[in-house]
Amino acid sequence: METTKSHSRLLKILLTNLALKPIVTSLAKEMKMSRVGAWKVTKRLEAEKLVSRSPMGEGKTSIDIVYLNWENPLVEKYLALSLTEDALRQQRWRLNFRELEGKLDFLIIFGSIISAPKVANDIDILCIVSGGNFNEIERILQKIQKTQLLKIHSLNLTPGELHLELGKSSGAFVEAVKKGVVLFGQERFIGFMRDEKRSQGLLPQRTERRGEGKKA
Repeated sequence: METTKSHSRLLKILLTNLALKPIVTSLAKEMKMSRVGAWKVTKRLEAEKLVSRSPMGEGKTSIDIVYLNWENPLVEKYLALSLTEDALRQQRWRLNFRELEGKLDFLIIFGSIISAPKVANDIDILCIVSGGNFNEIERILQKIQKTQLLKIHSLNLTPGELHLELGKSSGAFVEAVKKGVVLFGQERFIGFMRDEKRSQGLLPQRTERRGEGKKA
């Protein structure tokens, strides 16, 4: 399947937006397109078995909830490609933080440095780290800071701690996963978000989990 911008956008919304009730009307609003347009995109992705629909309610009042079809391994491939393309558009920050690659699970840059870089006052990043490697991460960040004009504001958490914060709907963390750019660790981020949606009951019951469990 040749994914278009709107197809990729819908897949990413379904992955990262934890607050949205994923019905076509809500997806259309999030994508800033007509309901008919969002329906066409959904139907195309459903035909390719990248999303599935599950009815909520009964009879004429029933509405369909749209889910990522995790049973199709291509879903994770398309998501990883789309997230990587987003990261490559932030090549400056990939270069600045390249020393962190491989030393953490994933790194997200978010906030005004992405949405309005000309008026940004700091550089907000979220570093998710397994294995107690925080001292090494902090040492590298201090080294990178010396090359930056703006202050780096880094939130360093384990995967388990981020799961807890998202479960509490903590604003900065919800915003980071929804609107941020995953500079490194796209595949691990996808697995993390799949687990988070499962823990919040945001996946259809029939979806069975593949891969690793939550990391502490």
